[in-house]
Amino acid sequence: MSPKTKEQFESIRQRSRDTIKQTALELFGRQGYHSTSISAIAKAAGVSKGLMYNYFESKEALLVEIMTEVIATGMQLLDDALAVSEVPFEQLEALLNRTVAWVQSNEHNWRLLTSLAFQPDVQEMLRPVTKVQEEAAIAKMLPLFERLGVANPLGELLLYSAMTDGVMLQYLQLGEDYPLAVMKELILERYRIGGE
Repeated sequence: MSPKTKEQFESIRQRSRDTIKQTALELFGRQGYHSTSISAIAKAAGVSKGLMYNYFESKEALLVEIMTEVIATGMQLLDDALAVSEVPFEQLEALLNRTVAWVQSNEHNWRLLTSLAFQPDVQEMLRPVTKVQEEAAIAKMLPLFERLGVANPLGELLLYSAMTDGVMLQYLQLGEDYPLAVMKELILERYRIGGE
């Protein structure tokens, strides 16, 4: 058997990092950040605790990397929705549909985001990662709400975000029993007149 190449070692290393991140994401989302130890993550990921520290210097560093990726995914989702059309209502509809689809296919991400919202100390730790992206998202979405013709674009943007967050939270709690399609239509109906 020939020795592994540098590329093979890097591929193995990346797969291990991805496994650790996915495992941590699931555990953080299910058990909470503070209730999940590095030992628990290592065990669930099938690696030694010592090896964990070869990839991530701390649990905090692991969470920061996970959140950086989640935020980047959210920003890409927003960019893709805005590129769908020049019509503001169609952009909003695409954004809502993409958000719902993302939550449905990535429940662990949403559970993590939701659980972190109730952990002020963790929010403070993540602030350097989240603040710039939150501002960027608002800067991209505010013109959309202005073009929808609403009286208070920033207020409506914040309301839209709150409605979407609430719907997604209820969906995660109730699963398939929750009338997700109906709720999406109710949100869209609020903006349908002015933005088409």
